[in-house]
Amino acid sequence: MWQLVRRSLVALVLAAMALQPLPAAAADPAKLLDDLEASRPDWLPALDRCPADVMPARETSIDYSTDRCAAAPDQCLHRCQAGNAGDCFTSALILQKIRDNSVSKALFLKACTLGVVSGCTNRAAGMDRPEGDACAIRTFQSACDRNDPWACTMIGFHLIRGTGIAKDRERARQALSKSCRYGEDDPACEYARRLLKEIGD
Repeated sequence: MWQLVRRSLVALVLAAMALQPLPAAAADPAKLLDDLEASRPDWLPALDRCPADVMPARETSIDYSTDRCAAAPDQCLHRCQAGNAGDCFTSALILQKIRDNSVSKALFLKACTLGVVSGCTNRAAGMDRPEGDACAIRTFQSACDRNDPWACTMIGFHLIRGTGIAKDRERARQALSKSCRYGEDDPACEYARRLLKEIGD
C-alpha cells in the first residue's frame, strides 16, 4: 500500500531568485538524481515542513507531460526551478522511480507549495507510517477536502483502520466516495473500492 502510494502522487519560491545551473550530463535521470543529491541546491525546499502547512488556499491548474520531462529531465527541472508547478510534480514522479530519494520528496513539496494538491498528497505519503503520522493525516484530510483522489483514499484508509486518527466509518465512506474522480481504472479508485468492501459497502 505504502509503496503504491509513493509511486503514484519549504520555502515558497522567491521571484527574484536567480536560476542556479543544473549538473552537466543531465539527460540521464539517474545521473541527474545523483548530482542533485550531492549538491542539494537551495531552490529545493527543506523537508521539515508539513505539506498541510504550505498548501496554498487555491489549487493551481497544471499542464504537465511525463513523456516530455522524461525525454529532457534537465529542462524540466529548470522550468521547475523557475516556478513551473507541473514540471516540479512531473520531475518528482520521474525521479522517484529510480529509487527512494530526498530530491523527489522535495520536488513534491515544491509542487505542493506552488498549488499542486497531488504534490502535497505524494509528499505526505512519503512521510506516512503504518501506525499513522499526524502531519500526513492532516495533509490527506486537507487534500481530500480539495478532491484529490489519492488523498481521499488515504484518509479513508486511516479512518477505517483507526491509525493515527479515531475510527469513523461514515467519514471514511464520505472520503472514499471522492476517490474515483479520474475514473474507475485509476489506482486510487480501485483501492478505495477494496476499502469500501471491507466495511460492507
